[in-house]
Amino acid sequence: MKQTRDKKPYLGLMIAIGTLIILMLILVAAVAIFLLTRQLSATETGGGSLLTNTSPLTMIDVDRVDPALALASLGGVPAIEVVTEAIDTERPDTALAALLYQPALSDRESAGSFLRLGSTYAASDRKKTLFCYQMAGLLATLSPDIPDTVRADLFLQVSEDLIKLTEPALAKFYLDQAFIVAAKSPFLQAVRRRAIFERLQKSYIVLKERDLARQSLNLSAKPPALVLQTEETAYLPPHIQIPLPQSLQEAETRRWLAAQELAAMLVDRGGHASAATITALQGSLIEENKQKLPFYETELAAETQLSRKIDITFAKIEWLSIKYRVARRAYGLSIVPEWETQAESIRADLTKTYEVLFSLYADFIVALPEARQLDQATAEKLRREILAGELGRYPNYPEEQRRKQLLDITRQLMTSQPALNIFVGVNTIAAQEMYTLQAAP
Repeated sequence: MKQTRDKKPYLGLMIAIGTLIILMLILVAAVAIFLLTRQLSATETGGGSLLTNTSPLTMIDVDRVDPALALASLGGVPAIEVVTEAIDTERPDTALAALLYQPALSDRESAGSFLRLGSTYAASDRKKTLFCYQMAGLLATLSPDIPDTVRADLFLQVSEDLIKLTEPALAKFYLDQAFIVAAKSPFLQAVRRRAIFERLQKSYIVLKERDLARQSLNLSAKPPALVLQTEETAYLPPHIQIPLPQSLQEAETRRWLAAQELAAMLVDRGGHASAATITALQGSLIEENKQKLPFYETELAAETQLSRKIDITFAKIEWLSIKYRVARRAYGLSIVPEWETQAESIRADLTKTYEVLFSLYADFIVALPEARQLDQATAEKLRREILAGELGRYPNYPEEQRRKQLLDITRQLMTSQPALNIFVGVNTIAAQEMYTLQAAP
């Protein structure tokens, strides 16, 4: 009996150790599953970004997309009108899907829409609110198409909204961005520069940044005496819509009519539609796809003019973006189940077409006559490519490689063309790496 009693403490200890080991194994398995799930999610939607560490497309809750409104863009309504209506009627995920899947929206339209969308999300989803404000700020930082007057205003609006959201570190970051533009941009008139510093002073006071508030006040009274210059237009050619043959115009028209009919039925029947109307839109999309992709390939192979090749490639990107959105059910309903099973393949085609586009841009840059133009155009190309990737429109873009290339060309520009005054860099803000504007040292 004594020997049995002596063994009992050891038996209890062994049970406790065994239980602890099992719990640790369960914890390790749970962490592994979580990480794998995140990796698969990022892969399915097109890779990660510097800001979100996953695809921005994961921010869209497709079950909260209003199909009746989302289908308007398939029915021929301009995307910016759909975005505006979705924000005005408080359908934020419908607006977000339209923003992230539409490559033809201008940077100015996108930035302004993200600002408004952030305010719409503010009452219900802090994560998406921050995402929208940071997307607006990213566009202000990287876009070559946004003039510095608008750029500074975007930074100020983002920072003011972040102050309301009690995000002082991020708010200060965007105020500092506006400060750099106001202090260093040669494209601002004195009256505009003064107005920016006045707004900066007020916001810095709210954040209790007294030294920066004092500097802003002094500079509003006596703005930097920079020689006013005319803001240069972008070096890379804008996209021009390509003419379609009659058969493709008719295919597009059939798709518009089918989408309009389905949207109208969804409205009339409180979100329900007949299988026949969905099948009609499905058939029109499949037929349009059968005609469009071979048309783009044929046109691209026969074309010799570089700018025309760029236009054709971008038109293909627009179509594949629609196709990918359908495949991800990001119009709020299942339209083409066949494409849903091919989502990964469609994503890969979209990625490959973006690669072709930026390769064509590189060829265009090589033909520029001056080294000065070549360096600035290279920086512009990289900024556009990073923006497309960070917005989720260019899936699986080579983020680390493009970031390094942008930083390399920035260092080169600082040395060879310091008179540009403002350059793009990367900095860590609130434990997060972010693209930032910086003045020449």
